[in-house]
Amino acid sequence: MHFFLQNHMYVPFCRLRQMMLVMVFRMIDYLRRETRNGIYRFFGIFRLGVPRQDAGAVGRIVARLCLKRIYMDKASWHWKKEHGKLHIEPARKLNPHMAIVGESGSGKSNACKAIVRSLAARGIRVAVLDPHNEYLGLAGAIDASVYDAAHNGINVFELDGMEEKEKANELTNMFKRVFRLGDVQGYYLYRAILFTYSRVGAHGRVPSIHDLIYTFEIFKKHASPGEQRALEGISRRLSIIDIGAFSRSTPMEKVISGNSIFLLSGLHSSEAQSVYVEGFLRKVYGRMLLMEKSASPRFYVVIDEAEKLGQKSIVGKIAAEGRKYGIGLIVMAQRAKSIDREIRANSALFMAFYQREPEELNYVANLVAGGNELNRFVEVKKAIRGLGRGSAIISDSHERNPVIARFALSNDTGISLAYEVMKLAKGCCTRGEMLEKMAGLGFSAEDINAMVSRMRDEGSISSYALREMCRYDGEWYISAPRNSPEHDVCVSVAKRHMESIGVECTIYNSSYGPDIIAHYGRERIAVEYETGSKSRESTERMLALREKAYRRVLMIVNDEKISQYASFSSTRCVRLRDFLNATSFSSII
Repeated sequence: MHFFLQNHMYVPFCRLRQMMLVMVFRMIDYLRRETRNGIYRFFGIFRLGVPRQDAGAVGRIVARLCLKRIYMDKASWHWKKEHGKLHIEPARKLNPHMAIVGESGSGKSNACKAIVRSLAARGIRVAVLDPHNEYLGLAGAIDASVYDAAHNGINVFELDGMEEKEKANELTNMFKRVFRLGDVQGYYLYRAILFTYSRVGAHGRVPSIHDLIYTFEIFKKHASPGEQRALEGISRRLSIIDIGAFSRSTPMEKVISGNSIFLLSGLHSSEAQSVYVEGFLRKVYGRMLLMEKSASPRFYVVIDEAEKLGQKSIVGKIAAEGRKYGIGLIVMAQRAKSIDREIRANSALFMAFYQREPEELNYVANLVAGGNELNRFVEVKKAIRGLGRGSAIISDSHERNPVIARFALSNDTGISLAYEVMKLAKGCCTRGEMLEKMAGLGFSAEDINAMVSRMRDEGSISSYALREMCRYDGEWYISAPRNSPEHDVCVSVAKRHMESIGVECTIYNSSYGPDIIAHYGRERIAVEYETGSKSRESTERMLALREKAYRRVLMIVNDEKISQYASFSSTRCVRLRDFLNATSFSSII
């Protein structure tokens, strides 16, 4: 009888013990979660000294992965409904970095906008690298300066604090990764970069992409046919990024001291965008090493489409060392595996939106589940497959179990006053045109004037006042002039006037050609505007080149400098005032 009771009572006793253990674990998990906030949410008191309705809430928590039971030493998990607010508190996490992954249209950018607003509200500065102009609506909300990457450039050759060989090695590795070059091509590239630094540095300048391409032209003159083909292949690839964006740099002190949005859509190739982002991050890294160490985050870089950077980029160094200096990263990508390994390893906050591709789904589910415990992994995988638009599973270094959160759809208009001003000024406009155009978009005259003054002080746009006693007199605005504001404004006004009198023309305005090419009858006429800043010898060389390529050359100068150019007998020289008051092109030429 004793033996019978002993064996038949053992199974119910085990079940009772398991039930008690589950209840104890649930109670401990509940108390830990609630007491960490200071007091129960039920009473509606403050959470860590911050009101429940504070601006730090970026979304709404709807479920949490919880332990259901333990049977035969195996844990069973389920998603328990929960009602709470999702707060982003970077200072309380192991490190400040965040990774956001998910398919296109799943809501990554929407969630990132909410996080950026929360960070800016806490006084943390943010720089957003925006490849598709999706964050323009944030500019007004976070008081951010807007930069067009095509004009506010990054010179990748400016690597402070390094020897020339170190600079050449860093740039070679970057170009090899972006353009997928082989080892032999990398060797030629390293030699060319090193030679460019010594050649251009002898004149006291920092090299540019254009200088590097010119170096390849020098190398090809002394190379064998096989080497010439290799050099030509590298030069052709680099020509993609031989644009103004990589010849001058935006001051990083100004960027790090405030909020900023960099619009990359003006760089029309993925290679150009990758080089720009890599150059920007290298600037941040160099600046970071000069900062004082900080226990709390003070500056974030947001990188959309981070898969373009690939593996072993400079972003890995920032991810590994940025925490000590208060520098954080927020990276977004469609595939978690495409993000640099250092980011995956050092992101305290990981957000996974909807995924459908099986291999990526398994990888993300394993990453969120925190291991290969079968039941936990299965529940996370099912939850990712069932996520709707705007919902994500979040794994937090400060939380034991992941949660499901929903983010409200953004109501950003996508219109930024700063961007619209900069875009209009790109083609040169008058003050009246600026007020009329911006008022048509719904902005008040007071806001327009304040923004124009601010952007002019920041250097985002420049102005020049015409006083030539003609219908074009007044204040003109231009964004990122290639030369001086006077030169580029007068070139744009000259083009306008020629078009108004029936002359077809285009602005060229580069070192390879004239300021304006006019088509008059069957003739191509070179039109140059001269401010008088160039020496006579330089002007003579320029005119000699123009006269070889064009039937006629027309030079426009202002009244103060007319005496400098009157002696050029082979070139027609005309005052700007006379040019802008002319009613026909034949009377000018």
